[in-house]
Amino acid sequence: MKHSPTNTETSGAALAAAEPEAPAQMPATIDPMVSMIERVALDPEADIGKLEKMLDMKERLDDRAREDQARESEREFYRALAAAQSEVPLVVRTRRNTHSGYTYADLADIETQAMPIIRQHGFAVAAWSGAGAPEGHQRVHLRVSHISGHSHEIQDDFPLDGAGLKGGQNKTAIQSKGSTTSYGRRYLLCGYFGIATADDDGSRREASVPDTISAKDADALRDLIARTGTDEARFLKAAKAETIEDIAASDVARLKSLLERKLKEGANNG
Repeated sequence: MKHSPTNTETSGAALAAAEPEAPAQMPATIDPMVSMIERVALDPEADIGKLEKMLDMKERLDDRAREDQARESEREFYRALAAAQSEVPLVVRTRRNTHSGYTYADLADIETQAMPIIRQHGFAVAAWSGAGAPEGHQRVHLRVSHISGHSHEIQDDFPLDGAGLKGGQNKTAIQSKGSTTSYGRRYLLCGYFGIATADDDGSRREASVPDTISAKDADALRDLIARTGTDEARFLKAAKAETIEDIAASDVARLKSLLERKLKEGANNG
């Protein structure tokens, strides 16, 4: 029996025809303005003045595009901030001040209960101490960044936490700085994201009224204490606080009123 010769060329062509064609690669998008500038730049008879005007126009267009992108990133930042604030839970206060008896939420409480929600919305936070604060104070910075590319930084100056109940130094310089920075970070973070705290029984304390006194109110009380000649240790004992910074925010108005009344009475008697 005779066998017909195999036509390898025909078989190969048939197989090639049967195989799907490789998808054609999409050409890269080319900026028409860039192409035009390249053509003018390569033309030996090109008008240099015209080329300079085209380069200026390209720069203005690029600046406008960057500004538009920055505005959109900022809008996305605040949309995400509103969403995060609406979902952040009440943070349960687990720490107790042994001297005053009141409870408060420390950074660990905020980290475990609030920060997961904040991160889910694309935020990252960074806090650090910096120079420039008045004597006896520590400047604390907080930067909030979002995956959209926008970030926002705030800062405040906090009185150094170094004195004990009787006004004596109870911390080393580095401990005082660390304690103040930790307090400042917690204070700024709660204010920025609208974090509120509550006891286990659900008693709520809004973030707009911080757990403890603000730096501004602390300075005001110290000034009134000095002007009225009040013994600070006795004052702190009455306020049920170890330091001025530990005074509950809810007590500030009452304590200020008492000191201002004492100041007024002293002026009248004088």
